[in-house]
Amino acid sequence: MRRLFIAFTILILSCSSVVAEAWPDSAKSAMNAAGERLRVATTTENRVRALREIEAIAKAHPEAPEARFLARTLGQKATMEAGPKAMLGALSDLATSGNIPDPQTFGDILAPMMETIGNMAEDGTLLPQAAIELDGAISALNDAAKKVGLPDVAAAISQSTGIDGIGEKTTGLIGRIAKAAEIARAAPDLAKMNQAETKKFLESLVALLPAGAGPAISGPAFGVFTEQLGWSNEMFGESTNAMNLVADAIETGKFDHAAYAKIEKRLNDLSKGPWGSDTAKGFFKSLCKLIPVAGAWCDDAFQSVEEFIAGVDCSAITCDCGNVGGGLLAGPNTVTCKLQEQSIINECTAKKKITLSCDPGAKGPGANQ
Repeated sequence: MRRLFIAFTILILSCSSVVAEAWPDSAKSAMNAAGERLRVATTTENRVRALREIEAIAKAHPEAPEARFLARTLGQKATMEAGPKAMLGALSDLATSGNIPDPQTFGDILAPMMETIGNMAEDGTLLPQAAIELDGAISALNDAAKKVGLPDVAAAISQSTGIDGIGEKTTGLIGRIAKAAEIARAAPDLAKMNQAETKKFLESLVALLPAGAGPAISGPAFGVFTEQLGWSNEMFGESTNAMNLVADAIETGKFDHAAYAKIEKRLNDLSKGPWGSDTAKGFFKSLCKLIPVAGAWCDDAFQSVEEFIAGVDCSAITCDCGNVGGGLLAGPNTVTCKLQEQSIINECTAKKKITLSCDPGAKGPGANQ
């Protein structure tokens, strides 16, 4: 049993100790510039771009104080903000068309899903049970694609994106998930294995807390990082549901709008992230005081989605216009829906609040306003 725990941990997450050295001036300057872009950002895309910039700088200087903690947590925060929206976008395209006629469409749907799954797995949040379910969904999707002459998941993404090496990268990710699932299936006590991996994940993050972080910070940290782990595994669950939805659409030639509506609602909920509680807010405020290099932008980095734009991410607003329906009135209803949706987005962007709502007679089942 112990060997199974060790093998799973090595497969998903590895950390090495380093000796702290001072941040180079060039790195601090670049980080502060990215931090300023983060501070003024009002859309998910701009926030995620800035978070990824800071993550990359921190990764390039792993020996600097708090660099490994910043790289790990900011990378996770970027995934939390970008992941649900990316998957929603992919599924909404399928919901609009209702079918997958060619490899390009197949790859366009899968690419953002697998990118999100890869980012979360790299964060070390893939628990054994989730690995089993995800591996099963990927295998089922590949089987469904093969029956109708579509390429497998990795090949479809490679063809649709044209990015060098992405096919091999996706194949590697799928292989790691399959291996994790194999190890998990062999476990005599899967629940105990999940508990052990949860403990190791939490301890690995708490171990990266800045020097001098006492019980007031390290204590709440376990709760905050537990929320993050729970969020990630719910996202893995919705990824599994999304892949099953795609596989079903391929096999039946029909799109299950009811199943899509459930996934869409849950992804919209997950897009708010796991760190909206008072405990999490207090934890990160205290933590930021111990990370001098983060300076003025640290609080901005760990804001909840509700905070950074008055309760809502304007770029996540949708009236689900692709699924309005209405028979002969579908065309006019779609136009009405899109006009109202844009009005809501404009109000949100300009006033940092929302008073408008989607037209009751011209909106899809996935509308979130």
